[in-house]
Amino acid sequence: MTVQLKDVPGGPALIARLTQAMKGLSLLYAGTPDEKAQASLKEYVDAIRPDLVASVGANNANKMLEAFTSAVMGEKHRIEAAGASRA
Repeated sequence: MTVQLKDVPGGPALIARLTQAMKGLSLLYAGTPDEKAQASLKEYVDAIRPDLVASVGANNANKMLEAFTSAVMGEKHRIEAAGASRA
C-alpha cells in the first residue's frame, strides 16, 4: 500500500514549505546562469537532505529532491521566458 505525502502527519506542512522554497528560489535564480543557479541549489538541497531522509527515508527523499530541483529550474526558466517576452 502506498501512502501519499499529503496524507501523513506533517506532510501537508512539508509540501507547503517546499512549494514556498521552490517559488522563492526560482525567483531568486531568475537571470542567473543555470550553472550558478544549479550549484547554489545543490547546496540548498544538500542542507535539507538529512532532515528529509530522516522523515521519509533515503529513496523517497532522493525522489522528492530530484523533483524539487527540476521544479525550481523549470520555474526559473518560465520566469525568464516571461520576462523576455515583455521586453
